[in-house]
Amino acid sequence: MIKLDDEYKYSQEVPKLPWFHSPLIESKCLSEATGCTVLLKLDLHQPSGSFKSRGVGNFCLKALQSLAPSSPLPHFYISSGGNAGLAAVVAARSLGCSCTVVVPLLTTPLMINKIRKAGGEVVQQGESWAEADEYLREMMKKEARDGAVGVYCPPFDHPDVWEGNSTLITELLHDLSGAPPAAIIASVGGGGLFCGLQLGLQKHSLSHVPLIAVETQGAASLNTSLVAGANTALPAITSIAISLGARKVADKCFELAQRENVRSIVLEDAQAARACVRFAEEERCMVEAACGASLAVCYEGVLRKVVKGLSKEDTVVVVVCGGSNISLEMLEGYRKTYGDPIKSES
Repeated sequence: MIKLDDEYKYSQEVPKLPWFHSPLIESKCLSEATGCTVLLKLDLHQPSGSFKSRGVGNFCLKALQSLAPSSPLPHFYISSGGNAGLAAVVAARSLGCSCTVVVPLLTTPLMINKIRKAGGEVVQQGESWAEADEYLREMMKKEARDGAVGVYCPPFDHPDVWEGNSTLITELLHDLSGAPPAAIIASVGGGGLFCGLQLGLQKHSLSHVPLIAVETQGAASLNTSLVAGANTALPAITSIAISLGARKVADKCFELAQRENVRSIVLEDAQAARACVRFAEEERCMVEAACGASLAVCYEGVLRKVVKGLSKEDTVVVVVCGGSNISLEMLEGYRKTYGDPIKSES
């Protein structure tokens, strides 16, 4: 058993926290599919619709707290194709601030509309996140010359972002009464969530707990880097799981991924898409393909190949990271393109 410190108590008492302790519930369907106890960490219910509320929210909160009491409220700026931008807007507004999001030109109208409805200012620029980010930084320089008080918010590559995401581990241990799970499954994009999970496990002396890092073909920048032995950029993102679409992971992510507890796996788009459809049918929740990739580890018989010797009493946690770039129409499109979910005989 792990004895928790005051971190959990503190996190529940701080006012205006941009995220909250998300539910941890068992999925009977996934438990039956895997032969162990599968718990869902439902971060799709965070204020922004994804785990990004933790890391981006923590960054915004710390940036605000670092200012002198007499300072004007800052305006936050972030470059993002979706979920990080939405999280920044939601967090900024909860703290009484405003936010501008620069999105690549390929960002879906669905995501742009959600960011605007949340109260964010949206600028479309660039063919990729990197180009959008470059434009944002130049825009901030110009507006700073005009007297604006701006704060650049990194979408995934910053210690404050990792720290915010590490609260997920503290919550898990609280809900599990200090007993660590047999494994944790999480999707990897740029590495912000992954870094938070690894650092959270490290903080509680649990670096031996297997962490299954899931990517899709066409967005597998971490797996590509591990195979190459160096942090390597993909030439392009070709997966439907666009929220995993960082061509290169954070250097810290690559460093932490070389620990012995990491299991890096790559699934097909079809597996992630079918998992999204099945999750909606069985759990009545909609998630992006980026999140569906983690669920597919359980649905498609991958878990037992990666973690040997699991029993019915063993607990495996799936981080349901969420994501707002999903709709009923998209799920129906997945079904038409990739077929009905593959279900094992009970």
